[in-house]
Amino acid sequence: MERIASDTLNLWQEEGSRLIPQNFEVFRNLVAQARDFVQRGEYHAAAVYAEIAALYATEQHCGLFVSPELEQILLTIGRQTIPIDVTLNKNFSCNKAPRNILHVSTAVMGIGGHSRMLWRWIGQDTERSHSLVLTRQGLHEVPKFLKDAVNNSQGRIYVLDKSIGNLVSWAKRLCEIAASADLVVLHIWSYDVIPTIAFANREQSPPIVFVDYGDHCFWQGVSISDVVANLRESGMHLSQERRGIASDRTAILPIILNPIQRMLSRAEAKRQLGFAEDSIVLLSIARSLKYRTIDGVSFADAHVPLLEKYDRAILIVIGPVDPEEWSAAIQRSQGRIKVFGQREDTAVFYQAADIYVDSFPFVSITSLLEAGSYGTPLVSRYPYSHASKILSADAPGLTDKLILARNLPEYTTVLSRLVEDEEFRLSLGEATRQTIIERHVGSHWQRYLEDVYCRATTVPGLTVTSLPTTDRMFVGEPDVFLQKVFSSRDIEIEEIIQSRLRLMPLKQRFYSWVELVKQHGFGRLNVLLPEWFYWHYYRRLQKWSISIKK
Repeated sequence: MERIASDTLNLWQEEGSRLIPQNFEVFRNLVAQARDFVQRGEYHAAAVYAEIAALYATEQHCGLFVSPELEQILLTIGRQTIPIDVTLNKNFSCNKAPRNILHVSTAVMGIGGHSRMLWRWIGQDTERSHSLVLTRQGLHEVPKFLKDAVNNSQGRIYVLDKSIGNLVSWAKRLCEIAASADLVVLHIWSYDVIPTIAFANREQSPPIVFVDYGDHCFWQGVSISDVVANLRESGMHLSQERRGIASDRTAILPIILNPIQRMLSRAEAKRQLGFAEDSIVLLSIARSLKYRTIDGVSFADAHVPLLEKYDRAILIVIGPVDPEEWSAAIQRSQGRIKVFGQREDTAVFYQAADIYVDSFPFVSITSLLEAGSYGTPLVSRYPYSHASKILSADAPGLTDKLILARNLPEYTTVLSRLVEDEEFRLSLGEATRQTIIERHVGSHWQRYLEDVYCRATTVPGLTVTSLPTTDRMFVGEPDVFLQKVFSSRDIEIEEIIQSRLRLMPLKQRFYSWVELVKQHGFGRLNVLLPEWFYWHYYRRLQKWSISIKK
């Protein structure tokens, strides 16, 4: 199996080396189209094509993690469409602790790391007022827990795309809202161009912190961010080395966790789940896309040797929605691989676990942290070199305690020791719990946050000369692996363009739709509706019509 892993990585490298230049060329063409629109003064269309370019670079890695050329286009749009307003507060105080925080997110959901981090941040930082702007919430309901957190902090929630408008007009509105804030925190998705346009005139913007959730992929916002808050050290190093962010503008901000209280002993939790008290439970929880089969070896297959060796061992996996391809492994393990779909009631599973095994090939850091908080030892697979550290599950509180296995034989050996050696298993689990608490919970986490606030309000202002100016493609590690590890499928540029048709000006929307029809046959007419109308009227009408028919 070690040989297979080595051959696989070589194939990934070859494929990545071939695809990156092709993707980079497509990206360059999209950037050129956005630039052409800017030069013609068609800023609305330019913003849409800038978003298409950013989304493409996120989905199809182009050998770069930031595009200075794309950011300059967005800055130009902002400066041309949002003139400096002397009535806005331009005396944002330096060397003074911020009191009014404005969080900006693309969208928030009931599940997902962005929303949970934001909710816990507001709940922990109780000495400040926190408001929230959502740039593209669509039809999604703002979760009640977030509404309550913002209200309790005396803040407000603004949903930009509820109003008639487009990317540029929503950016103007964001700029206006931010005028009363002491500091802005960006929790945005990688392709969201609205904040970069909104804060192009830095002299009338508050200090800005960018939270680097997607540190493994392309994102934009470097040109407006005073400080980039990295969730882990590998992300911070990549920010400095590949995004050109100065070291004094980067900081570590661990993922915040709620204090975890064990309500059940492992034996009690196992009984509730119907397992014997002396069973050894291995647990893994992640979204289904993180468990892709590699070289015909599924996540379940990787555990069969261990399960065949120890008849008391059980593997529970929460997340995969279609376990059909795991059926052979489940059969070989006499049904001791238990697969569940995505669910929120995971506490009893965490409390039953003796060992936590990370998803593969896409790691799940939040799940590792939550499992470790219960005093469970953690194991993750990492077959790459140090140059690809961004692909690992490193994080404050994990780096020294997480066991990394380089290949499947080593993985089985590591798990075997944990199964056999109860004293080692328990002591490692308790040490892991302690280091996680010291970095991710309560006042411990608050110290990291205060450092981020302090940096953002004291670091010298951004200048054009402090930023890179041209896009440079890189073909090497980790870039050559990113497409295989993080993307479940190739996405055609036409698909991305069609997903953004509703954002385009009417003339450009119709022209692009006609071009797509010529290439692919008749297209859906509802993509010709503007996005604000589609989400808030057309989709609601559809839902109402369906409910009437029922």
